[in-house]
Amino acid sequence: MKRTIQVAFCGAAAAIQIVLLLLTNFFPNATLALPALAGVVLMVVVMEIGIRWSWAVFGICSILAFFLLSDKKAFLVYVLFLGYYPTLKACIERSAHSRVLAWILKLFTLNAAVVLDLTLVMFVLRLPISNGFLSLHILPIAIFAGANGLFIVYDLLLSGLVVQYWNRLHPHIAKLVGGKK
Repeated sequence: MKRTIQVAFCGAAAAIQIVLLLLTNFFPNATLALPALAGVVLMVVVMEIGIRWSWAVFGICSILAFFLLSDKKAFLVYVLFLGYYPTLKACIERSAHSRVLAWILKLFTLNAAVVLDLTLVMFVLRLPISNGFLSLHILPIAIFAGANGLFIVYDLLLSGLVVQYWNRLHPHIAKLVGGKK
């Protein structure tokens, strides 16, 4: 595949990601959903161009999002987990020797990202995380339980999307970009 096509494809993927992330400025309740959708775009880059290019697109989008997003919670969610997770998922699933090990690595990454995200939100950005309904003793347990449950669903949905994309859209995209057959 020619480098020009790779750069153009990755540029289009980055543009789609930035548009999705910018929508968090207009839809503040989509702080998790829109960064998750933006991350899904990298799944296509991984399958059509490769993992290295996917990391590059993530890096570029992270820098742009830092300057363009007014919703810093959405920025942190994107940068600390949802933005790179589809690429990391591909790396883990290719290299892990068993499904159990893959799940352990994925859950460890998620929980480390949640700890880092909460720490940055509370102590650097000084944003409140309590919604008034949960006490500070129950809140961390609720956040981790909810994050792990949603993550498992998200991971399974990503796997399903990969299969659907590969079977339905990949043959058409591969003709356009001259990618993997």
